[in-house]
Amino acid sequence: MSEDSVPKLVVDEKVEIALSLVGILGVCVATYHVGKTGNWKPLSATSFGLALVVLFVTSES
Repeated sequence: MSEDSVPKLVVDEKVEIALSLVGILGVCVATYHVGKTGNWKPLSATSFGLALVVLFVTSES
């Protein structure tokens, strides 16, 4: 496999940090929701979304 097997979306470092923080906040809210309702689907969706942000978004100067 080559180094560039996963396409990267190059964004500003501040945008990358903001996306990560929004994703982390979303996971925290979804975790609270699971604790209150027992419905795990929102937690799963936000966790997968955050993982995709980490995988595809990068900041390069």
